[in-house]
Amino acid sequence: MIFKIYLISDSLTSHSLNLENNTKIKESWFLLNKTNNPILLVESSWQGYRNRWKYKIASYPAHPKRNNQKLVHLVERAKEKGIPTVFWNKEDCIHFERFIDSAKYFDHVFTVDENCIPKYKAVMGENASIHTLMFAVQPKFHSFTGFNFKYNKANFVGSYSHHIHDIRREWQNSLFNTALNSGLGLDVFDRNSKRKSQNYRYPNLEGMNVYHALNYPDTAKIYKDYLVSLNVNTVVDSPTMFSRRLIEILACGGIAVTNPSLAVNALFKEYCHIVHNEEEMTELFNRLKFSPSAQDLERARAGAKYVAQYHTWAHRLEQIADVIGLR
Repeated sequence: MIFKIYLISDSLTSHSLNLENNTKIKESWFLLNKTNNPILLVESSWQGYRNRWKYKIASYPAHPKRNNQKLVHLVERAKEKGIPTVFWNKEDCIHFERFIDSAKYFDHVFTVDENCIPKYKAVMGENASIHTLMFAVQPKFHSFTGFNFKYNKANFVGSYSHHIHDIRREWQNSLFNTALNSGLGLDVFDRNSKRKSQNYRYPNLEGMNVYHALNYPDTAKIYKDYLVSLNVNTVVDSPTMFSRRLIEILACGGIAVTNPSLAVNALFKEYCHIVHNEEEMTELFNRLKFSPSAQDLERARAGAKYVAQYHTWAHRLEQIADVIGLR
């Protein structure tokens, strides 16, 4: 079935969905029409297409001029035309309060964190259509193409912050310092390199190279080229919320090293290295810096197969279609 998605999302999701088969993605919403089984899919976006939705989806109580009136009007128009409206909060549970005042207007709400379902129902009603939708990969760039590591060192792709996510930052500091002290080495690709605030600058660690942000599809090459790919999970007490970066690494056949979380333990423990302290990190990095074992490679290969079978955007779109009755 081919269906049309009127999409409001940040760039990582739009990059993925624009390459998905059997979908027609529209990032213009001026002329909503009901051809090709349309849905309005809105992500918990901070900016949206060309920054058109900055400050128009999340809640900013201290700034009354930043509001969701434009979004509410769009949702009302879609409903008038009989177009199903879907909200996906990729920022749960941390930013539940930021987005609930927008999510509550939609026919269907999906969350990355199963633990948040009761919170949505407390606001929207016990019979509200609330479901889990985990992160996914786009196989057209995050996929396994064999092992060909070019750099015997670790990488980290993502952000760093001094003012929020204290526990996440502690995990990053431990992983970074241990990788460097073990002699493995580390290259970082800073997702926030264009932001001016010092709150987002990486620490100045000897031996750590920090590079500018990558285009999203180019992250796949990093996970394939580097011997070790580091991951941190900000949310650790959810059975369904995990870092999107983790399944991207696994999809590419990368050797993933991550902090523990409920979701990682439940879904991915067979495919990645879960480290609980610096002693375990040191032991692992001291071994990996020379060469991965056959078992390491088999684990990575199995992880790529598992993600391709269960965690692609095609699977997630099928979930949405089932819920809203398009199948």
